[in-house]
Amino acid sequence: MNFLSLIWLIFLPVIAAIIIMLPAFPNHQVKIRRFAKWFAGLHFVYSLLFLLFFDSSMFGMSFEKELTFFGMTWLKTLGISAKFAVDGMTLLLSVLTIFIVLITLFMSKMHIRTKHKLYYSMVFLLESAVLGIFCAKDMFLFFVFWELLLIPVYFLVSQWGNSEARGAAIKFTLSSFVANMFLFFGMLILYYYNFAVSNVLTANIESLNMDEKIYPMWFQIMVFVNFLIGFLIRVPFVPFHNWYPDIQSKSAAPVNIMLAGTMFATGVYGIIRFNMQVFPEIFKLFAPILMIWGIVNLIYAGLLSVAQAGIKKMVAYSNVASVGFIMIGLASLNQTGFNGAVFMMIACSIVYSALFVVISSVQFRTKTTYITALGGLGQVMPKCMYLALIICFAAIGIPFLMMFTPKLMVLAGAMLSNLDQQLLVKITAAIGLCAMMVSAGYILYFFYKVFCSVLLEQWKGLKDLSPQETSVLTALSLVIIYFGINPMSIMQIYQSVSSIILDVLQV
Repeated sequence: MNFLSLIWLIFLPVIAAIIIMLPAFPNHQVKIRRFAKWFAGLHFVYSLLFLLFFDSSMFGMSFEKELTFFGMTWLKTLGISAKFAVDGMTLLLSVLTIFIVLITLFMSKMHIRTKHKLYYSMVFLLESAVLGIFCAKDMFLFFVFWELLLIPVYFLVSQWGNSEARGAAIKFTLSSFVANMFLFFGMLILYYYNFAVSNVLTANIESLNMDEKIYPMWFQIMVFVNFLIGFLIRVPFVPFHNWYPDIQSKSAAPVNIMLAGTMFATGVYGIIRFNMQVFPEIFKLFAPILMIWGIVNLIYAGLLSVAQAGIKKMVAYSNVASVGFIMIGLASLNQTGFNGAVFMMIACSIVYSALFVVISSVQFRTKTTYITALGGLGQVMPKCMYLALIICFAAIGIPFLMMFTPKLMVLAGAMLSNLDQQLLVKITAAIGLCAMMVSAGYILYFFYKVFCSVLLEQWKGLKDLSPQETSVLTALSLVIIYFGINPMSIMQIYQSVSSIILDVLQV
C-alpha cells in the first residue's frame, strides 16, 4: 500500500491545473478537455484504491501522511503541521468529491465555450481545496484549504455564469469572508487558551477536546458559537442561505453540479469535526435548539422552493431544505440519527448533483430554466424523462432509492432521542415526517411541469440526450439504486466514526 499516498490524492489536481496553465500546453479546447477527463478518470480510480484497502473496522485515522518542507515540519515552533489522514467518513467524502468532479468535467463540453485553460484549472483547484478540507488533521491547515476554496468558486461562478453572475460571486465571497472571520477568531482563541492551560502549542484537531474542568463553560459556548456560525453560513442553513440559491441560479450548469456535490458537505463536515468532537458537552446543550432549527430550515426552505419561477432556484432551495434532515440527525445524539445524517449528506450530494445534470441537459436544449417556459419535454426527450424520474423519486425518498434509508434513520433517531425535552423532540420528528410530504410536492411539481405537461410548440424539435449525457445520468441512477438497495455498504465504512463521536459525546 506504499503507492497510496494522501499527499498525492490531494495535490494531484493542483499538478493537473498547473500543467493545463503552462504556456507549453496547447490552448486547444479539445486537447484540454480530453486531458482533464482522462486525468479525472485516473484520479477517481486511484481514490477507489483507498476504499479497497481501507480497514473499516479500524478505529481512528488511516493513511496518515505529513507534508514536510525540506525535511521540516510546516510551522513546528507554533505546533502547526501539514498532516493529513482519513477515517471512514472523510474517505467517503473524498471519493465522492472526486466522482462529482469527474461528472462535472463530462458535462462541461456542452456549456463551456471560452477560457478553457482557466476553467479546467479552477475545477482542479477547487477539487484539491475540498479534499484538503476533508483530510486535514491540523486546525489551521483546515482553515488554509477552507479559504483556498473561495478562489476557484469565485472565478467559476463569475466567469462562466450569466450577466448577473459576477454580483452573485461577490455576494458569496463576502458571505464567506464573514463566516471565515467567525471561524478564524474561534480557532485563534481556542489555540491560545489551550496553550495557556496546558502549556502545549498544538493545533491538532484530535488534541483539542474540551475538558469542562479546565475550560470554563462560557468560553466553550463562545468558541462553539463562532464555529457554528462559520459552518452554517457555508452549509448553507436558514437564515444564512441566500448566497446559495443566488449563485446556483446564475452559474453555468457544470458549476451547479459541482457546487451541489461538494460545497454544503464541507460545512456539515466542519460541524461534525469541530462542534461535535471538540465541544461535545456544548453540542449536547444546543442539541434541542439545533433540532428545532433543522425543522424550521426544512419547512421554510421547502416553502421557498415551491415559490420559485426558475428550476435552478427551486432545486437549490430543495437542497437547502434537505440540510434540515442532516441537522435533525446530528442533534438526535444517537447512533441511528448520526448514521442517518452522514448517509443523508452523501445522498444529497449525489442526488442533487444528478438533478442539476438533468437541468443542464434541459437548459442546453431550451436555453431557459423558467418553469412557465417549459412543458411536455418527456415526449421529445424520453430517455431524459425516465432517468429524471428515478432521480426525482430518490429526492422524495421512495423506498429502495438512496435517500429513503437516511431519511428513515434520521426520523427514527429523532423519535428514539434521549434529549431532556422529550415531548418537543417527538413533535419535531412528527413535523419532519410532514415536511417530507412538502418536499415530495415540489419535486413532483418540477418533474410534472418540465416533462409531463402539455408540449409547447417551440420544443417539438428538441433532441433527446446524447450518448455522453445518457452515460452520466445512467451512472448516477445506478449509484442511487445500488446504495438504495444496499445502504449498509456505505454505513459499514463510517461505522467506527459514529462510535468514536458518540463515545466523545458520552451518549
